[in-house]
Amino acid sequence: MPFTLCRATVADVDEVAAEFSAPFRLLTFLPMLRTVAEDRSFIANVILKICEVVVAEDAGGIVSFPARHREEVRLFYTRPDRIARTRLIEAVKSREVNILELWCFQANAGARCFYEVRGFCAIRFTGGADNEEKTPDIRYRWERAVAG
Repeated sequence: MPFTLCRATVADVDEVAAEFSAPFRLLTFLPMLRTVAEDRSFIANVILKICEVVVAEDAGGIVSFPARHREEVRLFYTRPDRIARTRLIEAVKSREVNILELWCFQANAGARCFYEVRGFCAIRFTGGADNEEKTPDIRYRWERAVAG
């Protein structure tokens, strides 16, 4: 089924929040620190206010979204039964940026593989003391190739 891409608006907050909450809860190595209602508040009051959020939609609604603030991908989630990320990460990379950085949990092997195949390189590993989940993570960086 084809996807359409568009910028998220405040009217999308419930659906974006649902797409944020569902995959996060499937990562069994993470503690659940927030309720679904708190996730919705975070999306409405932080993410949609400071980030460019692009959603991929099909006939059933939003299936994936990245949230970018300047050169950082703050969030990137996909509905577990749909993989729309390839097209979305390319859309984010084409948004007039030469560098993108993001965090990924070390235990999330699928996401790590996804980013590495698409040109992101690990630049920092942490023990998890600095994030709210207290879970080891990785800082990834992608840089646009310089023509020449």
